[in-house]
Amino acid sequence: MSRRVLLTGASGFVGRAVLPALRAAGCEVVPLARAAGHGFVICDLEDPEATRRIVRETVPTDVVHLAGGTAPTSEQLYLRNVLTTVHVLEASAELSQPPRCVVLGSAAEYGETEGELTEESAPLRPVTDYGRAKAAQSELARAIAASRGLPLTILRPFNLVARELSEATALGRMRSELLAASGPERRLRCGRLDVVRDFVPLSTLVSALVRLCTGVAPGGTVNVCSGVGIPLSAVLEAMASRLGAVVRVEEDPELCRIPSARRVVGDPARLRSLIGDLEHVSPQSLAALMVG
Repeated sequence: MSRRVLLTGASGFVGRAVLPALRAAGCEVVPLARAAGHGFVICDLEDPEATRRIVRETVPTDVVHLAGGTAPTSEQLYLRNVLTTVHVLEASAELSQPPRCVVLGSAAEYGETEGELTEESAPLRPVTDYGRAKAAQSELARAIAASRGLPLTILRPFNLVARELSEATALGRMRSELLAASGPERRLRCGRLDVVRDFVPLSTLVSALVRLCTGVAPGGTVNVCSGVGIPLSAVLEAMASRLGAVVRVEEDPELCRIPSARRVVGDPARLRSLIGDLEHVSPQSLAALMVG
């Protein structure tokens, strides 16, 4: 059976990467975006009627809901992440043949974690407004799916890595400042560098999304992670080394005040069962992805 995928957030960081991958896998994709763009269908998912209309018109076999992300205020965070998810899932449930739905969560939902690896069943203790919004999104998505009979899989990506990474992220900001400078010594404003994160190539998330749309969707929650904990400082050092530079770090008090969990590393067991062997991750491989 051919798959027709309704892809929200198609113009975003993840959407731009997964759209061609889904098409290459043989899926018919209807790419949604908030604003006009080449090949995108415009739809404001905060409008329930507009959302119902596009879902009715496309009759998808699969819905991949990527729309959301960060926002400058708590209200906008909940509108973009929680409200849009409610509208997309409620509209999907009204179809005579409900589509398989994938909702993009975040490792920020976990917050401070216990133990070496965080499983999908770990309690959610988010420490940021973004994490709290994504946790609310996941909770409501599960409730709607259970009450309306929707097949649902929630993907929780950990710290994604790609050259296109936003400067709103610590790693993206570091990359931008390193490349903007020149010479053997470069100064860098930083927040906390002692945090340990699970960095995962964007290609891993793309592989998981394609597999969910073309194979058997496992349902429940799946961590998109490497299972390897790497200090942020080690990635910075590897990027500087690859550029042949020495970094002089200037601690930025404002960046240091941003709430941040000390260690967040995921258990990739469910992900491996979905896509097979995972790409090796190290500070050096991450630096190669970020600065070439």
